[in-house]
Amino acid sequence: MECNDCAVSERAWSIAIFVSALAFYLLTTSREPAWGDARSMWDVADHLVSRGEVITTVRWPDDAPTGRGGHYYGISPLGPSLVHVPGAALTRMVAAGSPAHARLARPLLVHLAPAALGALTCVLFFWLLVELGRSRRTASVATVILACATTTWVYARMPYSEILQATCFLGLFRQALRVCEQPTRRQALWLGLWAGSLLHSKYVFALAIVGCAGLLVLGLRRRRAELWRTLGVAALAGLPFAALALGYNWVRWGSVTQTGYEPYLGAYFGGDLFDGLWGMVASPNKSMFLYSPPLVLAALALPRAVRAAPRYGLGLLTMVLPVFLVYCSYRSWSGEYAWGPRFAVWMVPVLLVPLAWALDAARTRWQRALVLAVVASGVAVQLLGSALYWDHFIRVAIRAKNEWLGQPDRSGSYIAERSRGHCDSCFEDTYPVLWTPAFQPIAGNLWLLRSLARGDSAVEAQARAPWRTYTTLTVDLGDTYDRARIDWWGLLWIKDVAGTTGAGLGVLAAFLAALLWGLGRWRRLWRAAADERGNLGAEPQAERGP
Repeated sequence: MECNDCAVSERAWSIAIFVSALAFYLLTTSREPAWGDARSMWDVADHLVSRGEVITTVRWPDDAPTGRGGHYYGISPLGPSLVHVPGAALTRMVAAGSPAHARLARPLLVHLAPAALGALTCVLFFWLLVELGRSRRTASVATVILACATTTWVYARMPYSEILQATCFLGLFRQALRVCEQPTRRQALWLGLWAGSLLHSKYVFALAIVGCAGLLVLGLRRRRAELWRTLGVAALAGLPFAALALGYNWVRWGSVTQTGYEPYLGAYFGGDLFDGLWGMVASPNKSMFLYSPPLVLAALALPRAVRAAPRYGLGLLTMVLPVFLVYCSYRSWSGEYAWGPRFAVWMVPVLLVPLAWALDAARTRWQRALVLAVVASGVAVQLLGSALYWDHFIRVAIRAKNEWLGQPDRSGSYIAERSRGHCDSCFEDTYPVLWTPAFQPIAGNLWLLRSLARGDSAVEAQARAPWRTYTTLTVDLGDTYDRARIDWWGLLWIKDVAGTTGAGLGVLAAFLAALLWGLGRWRRLWRAAADERGNLGAEPQAERGP
C-alpha cells in the first residue's frame, strides 16, 4: 500500500509540474512562424503528415545540395521534425475543419512541441534534484527558477531544436546517475532509450553518449557483472535509434554514413578553442551567465554540490565538458542568430543543479535577498527575450554597424558570402552582437521594446539607441526597424487575424485554467511536503558516492 501511495505521489508531482509549465509556456508563446533552421524541421514534419515523405520544399541552408531523387532534405536528424508531427497533424485538421481559423492555429501549433518539451524538462529537473538528495520543496523552487529565469523559457516558446536537445540531454544525464545507483535492467533500458533520443536531437551528442558509457565504467567499476549487463541492455535499447539514424541518412543521401553536415564541417569548425570558451563564459554580449543569471549562484554552489553528490561531478566531466569543448571550437560558437549562446542551451538545466544547494544555504535575510535579486534579473532577461523575436535587434545592430563602422571585407571568410551582401554566421557580420557593448542584445531588446511601445519612428528611436553613447551619427536602418513587432501569440487574434477573437479568448481561457489548476495542485503538494528535511535553509543528508 505504501508503494502504491508513493507511486501516486510521484505521479501527482509530475502532472502538477508538467501542466503548470506547459500552460505557462503556451500562455507566453510566440506569434512567429518557424524561421531559419526551424522552417525545414517543421516542413519535414508537415510532409510526413501529408505525404508520408521526409522531403522538404525549404532549401536550408540556402546553399544546401539536393539529395536522393533531386529533392531537398533537412540536414538535422529526424528527431527535431518528429516532435512537430502532432502539431503539423493538428494544423491540417484545423485547416480542413475551419479554414477561417487556420491562420490562428498554425502559429500556435508550431510552438506546441517546444512548450511540451520545456515542461518535460522541468519535470526531469525536479526529480533529478530529489534523487540527488534535495527536498521536494527546494526542488520545486529550483524548478520554477529553471522554468522562468533561464533561457529554457525563451527556447520553450520557439520551434528550434535546442529545447529538444536540452530535454534529451537532461533525460540521459539523470538516467546515467540513476543507473550508477541502481543498475537494474529496467533502468538500463531507459538509459538506452534516452541515449537514442539524444542522438536524434543532434549527432554531436554521440560524444555525450560515449561519455555516459565512461561514467558508468567509473561508477560501476567494482560491480563488473552489473556494468556489462547494463551496457548490453542499454545498447540493445538504443540499437533501433541507431538503425533509424542510418536509415534516415540513406533515404536522404543514399549513404548510411552521410549525415548532411559534411559540406559545412570545414567552414564552421576549426575555430580557436579559447575564443569560444571565453565567449560562452565571459563575452560582454553573449555570456551564458548574462542570459541565465541563476547560473551564477549555481557556479558558486558547485563545490558544495559535487561534495554532496560526487556522481554529479563525474557526469559533468564525462558528459558535459567534451560536448561543450567541441562547441567552443565552432567558429560561430554562439549559434547566431539566437537569444544568448544558442549552443549552450542544452546544458543549462544540468549546470543549474547546484542552485538547489545555494537555495538551502541561503539562511539569512541578506542571502535570500541576493538570491531573489539574481532570480528577478533572470526573469527580466527572459521577458526581454520573449517580447521580441531575436532576429529583429540582431538585424538592426548589423545594419547600424555597417552604416556606422563600414561594410566589412568578407572575401576571406570561411563561410562564402555568395554575393548576398551579408553572411549570417560570419564574424564580419556578427561580431557587434558578440563582443561590442554598443550592440549588447539585452540592452538592445529593451531599447527596441520601449521604442515600439512609444510608437517611435526609426529616426526617433535612434535618439535613445544603445550605440548613441558612442556616436551621434544617425544611421539608415532600412527596413530592419520597421519589421520589428511584439512577439506574443495573443496578438494573432487581437491584431493579425480578423474574426478570430472568440476563438482566441477561448484558447486564452483554457491556458489560464490549466495554469491555475496545475499551480493549485503543485501548491497543495508543496504544503504536504513541509515536514521533509532540507527545506530552504536546512541541510539534507548527503548522498553516498558512486
